[in-house]
Amino acid sequence: MTVPVMSFYIIHFRPSNVRKSIVAAVLFLSLSISLFGCATTTSTDRNSDGSQITVEGRAVVMGNVPFARLILETKDRNSYILEMDGAMRDSLMTPAQIKVTGKLKVGEWNGRPFAQITVSELTHVQ
Repeated sequence: MTVPVMSFYIIHFRPSNVRKSIVAAVLFLSLSISLFGCATTTSTDRNSDGSQITVEGRAVVMGNVPFARLILETKDRNSYILEMDGAMRDSLMTPAQIKVTGKLKVGEWNGRPFAQITVSELTHVQ
């Protein structure tokens, strides 16, 4: 046997170290199962239960190009990313007071979770 193989054998499989080897194997297996469970969770699981909401507030553009997003800020200091089709976006001049109806889901902006509304209806408020 080579020196590395022999040292591995002496450290892990010598009769006095069998208990340590079993404990190490159980610890390794439980850690592997835990990490595998965390790694297979996808963000689409969180986004699948979008519910319809209606929110009123001020629409502003935040962020720097190319990461700028259209944000709706409410009086209660809640913020939502607005996702809408091009025609609807072109009819909007920011800042503007608007009322939107759409599906709420968890999105991501600048690497952080952020509430996102996929807009189905938009009305201007005066």
